[in-house]
Amino acid sequence: MARYAKYGVMAPVLSQIVQRTDWLDGDGPPPRVLNYSADGDFIAQGDALVRDISRDIELAPGLRVLDIGCGIGRLATALARNRPGMDYTGFDVVEYGIRWCQKTIPAEAGHYRFDHVDVFNPFYNPRGRIAPEAFSFPYEPARFDLAVAISVYTHLLEADTRRYFTEAARCLAPGGYAYFTTFLTPDKVPDAAHFAFPHRIGAAAVERLEEPELAVSFTLEFWKDLAATAGLELVQVNEGSWTGATRPDYQDVLIFRKPA
Repeated sequence: MARYAKYGVMAPVLSQIVQRTDWLDGDGPPPRVLNYSADGDFIAQGDALVRDISRDIELAPGLRVLDIGCGIGRLATALARNRPGMDYTGFDVVEYGIRWCQKTIPAEAGHYRFDHVDVFNPFYNPRGRIAPEAFSFPYEPARFDLAVAISVYTHLLEADTRRYFTEAARCLAPGGYAYFTTFLTPDKVPDAAHFAFPHRIGAAAVERLEEPELAVSFTLEFWKDLAATAGLELVQVNEGSWTGATRPDYQDVLIFRKPA
């Protein structure tokens, strides 16, 4: 109920406040009332994301980046600080996050575009008009060199995941990469893991049936099959620390490449 009150009732009001006033503006992190990124320091988390991605993929000036589910700009603001000159596009279902980003990212940082998409999500856009399994990314084919989805597929069930993945593959240029975080369903969930994923809905393993999108997991074989169908190659897997192991990333990371 509290989540619906924020995203179903208050979100449209916050969007108007951000768009029409300077009450919630600033040149630092978003105010707490707006921030719906992960818990913790917004700036430090964004900088860490840039470092994590750049371990495996070169973030060169002019790189055409698509940020799927960009939120309120955690990655975008970090790229503007640390990797100026990017050609960046992000979209999200939460309108006030997009409006805040449009006002906050400085023009001199490079080309930054933010789009609101009114896609239904039971958590973040419960009044959305577009079904996620029928959603087409509003970009032409082969537009981007890198597609990023941070903690997006961890909140999508099977049909929505298949659609988002296929659309991301369509928008990637030949030779481009996709950097996606997820939870990979292990053969046996360790006792120290933060999630047990005891329930199944189609190919998805979920933590809670009453809130299935709270935390969603898929097997590595699911991702390999999905990649083959979409014309991508899985080139790297970075296992995360959510299972209780000591690793740099919390979620598992999958890196795909579109053949040139």
